Amino acid sequence: MSNANRRQFLRTVAGAAALSVSADVVTFGRMRRLRMTTAMPDPQAHDRLQPDWYRKKIRQVQEEMQKRKLDALVLLKATNVIYTTGYFHLSTERPLAALIPKAGDPALFIPELESDQVKLWWVKDYESYFDFPGPVNRVRWIFERVAKRGLDHGRIGIEEATAGRLKQIKLGAPHATLVHAGDLIEHQRWVKDEDELRLMRRAMYFADFTVQSGRDYAQHNGNATEDHILKATADAVADKMSAELNDVVGVGIEPPFGGLVPFGKRSSFPHAVPSKDRLKKGDALILSFGAQVGGYNVECERSFCVGTPNDYAKRLYDAMLAAHDTGAENMKEGAIAQDVDKKSLDQIRKAGFEKFLKHRTGHGIGLEGHEPPWIAEGDKTVLKEGMTFSCEPGVYDPDWGGFRHSDTVVVRKDKGEIMNTYPTRLDQMVIEV
Repeated sequence: MSNANRRQFLRTVAGAAALSVSADVVTFGRMRRLRMTTAMPDPQAHDRLQPDWYRKKIRQVQEEMQKRKLDALVLLKATNVIYTTGYFHLSTERPLAALIPKAGDPALFIPELESDQVKLWWVKDYESYFDFPGPVNRVRWIFERVAKRGLDHGRIGIEEATAGRLKQIKLGAPHATLVHAGDLIEHQRWVKDEDELRLMRRAMYFADFTVQSGRDYAQHNGNATEDHILKATADAVADKMSAELNDVVGVGIEPPFGGLVPFGKRSSFPHAVPSKDRLKKGDALILSFGAQVGGYNVECERSFCVGTPNDYAKRLYDAMLAAHDTGAENMKEGAIAQDVDKKSLDQIRKAGFEKFLKHRTGHGIGLEGHEPPWIAEGDKTVLKEGMTFSCEPGVYDPDWGGFRHSDTVVVRKDKGEIMNTYPTRLDQMVIEV
């Protein structure tokens, strides 16, 4: 396909509706087409959380700090800085930290190259160093300034640190009492409020669109390669995001070219890197994409059959789908994470495909694509309403191929709420090429 034709295809796809899906399969002779209707979530709303949300979050953190008798909390992990202050930045070798005192507004410690950008955000208290590595270790530099703010003998909460970093922290604040308190932020991040979930639904609008654009590309270009599908879908969703997003902070498209699209026997590789293989009839095809809006991640992965599936393909697919549906259904308040995993994967075991299991049912998702808790053996976390997980059990026959759907699921009181709107049933997952 020429570049000009690809751009025309992308304009057609980007103009097509996607996707708060009311879907049905329309058949024209041998051609099967999935028809979608559109509902864009809150198109006029901000596509990032606003300063008042972060002010409220700081107060919530300070309430937890009071329970632990902390005078301050210092965050060096970029994701936690973003979660508590909303200060998006390019995380490099240059240390950047947020100081949350037991009362009042936070302060930022930043490299000088961030100073102009900080002035545009709500956190007005900051100190900067020229650059890295500098004459003094920059983590030590940060904690020296924390200590000078009346915290030289205080109880300071810190995240888990390497031995080398912990040494520098102690050199910077030698008389302070250091308390490991990274779990304070981690546990708050586990449960999303409705503002965070709105951003995740907004991201899902683009993730579902990407799957549909990949499906359309494969159907229009029957012998496409994996990297061709990836390139076309990445271009399509980038164009759509650029045209429709109201804010573009914390926006991401997964590499390489946007996701994973293995087919044929390579669909049995859960994390297959792209190849030059060409799609053909009889293949299983997995379109695996994520999207990120306002810093929040979601996943949409769907498995397709190229041409009419044979009986064996149907058996594999049905086992995967039963596991997927069971996993999502059981992501409810009060459930134990590892129990949800077992109930899900037992559907594949009961179907006789235990030897084709390669991974857990799911993982936490939010500001990081993979974050705790885990829907997996060994995780005894009690699920709470508002937690968000991928639900992605898969079945992988190395001699044939594999199937995996992934939904992003919100824990609710009685059952999981699936954010995705893209269909999952086999009769809607057949691509004729």
